[in-house]
Amino acid sequence: MDASTNEVPFRIVAKTSDVEPGKTRCFEVEDRKVLVIHMPNGGFKAIENQCSHEKKPLEGGRIRAGKIVCPHHGANFDLETGKAMSPPAVLPITVYPTKVEGDDVLVQLVEPPKKPKNPFAIPGVSGF
Repeated sequence: MDASTNEVPFRIVAKTSDVEPGKTRCFEVEDRKVLVIHMPNGGFKAIENQCSHEKKPLEGGRIRAGKIVCPHHGANFDLETGKAMSPPAVLPITVYPTKVEGDDVLVQLVEPPKKPKNPFAIPGVSGF
């Protein structure tokens, strides 16, 4: 974590009771769509609510073995790193630092890293 990340405050996004275990729910925070995930083990994660494949929402995706599965085309993303783990996605998603204080879920809305260009993109063809 760099110094600029440490300067970004955590914001209350949800109550722990707002999201059932193993489920997801999207919250709008500072013009961002943040997907809060209540992990089956009881922890919480927060990611951008947008698949890197076709920019569709990840809300409602299955949570399995530390990954979320896009409900639209089946791409898997690692919930620790945001890395795309299966096609059709090849680019990562943003994972936000998350913590729980009492019954509040807090998220640090760090700026997403610049994403590399998709090496498989075909000019003029959407979905990449």
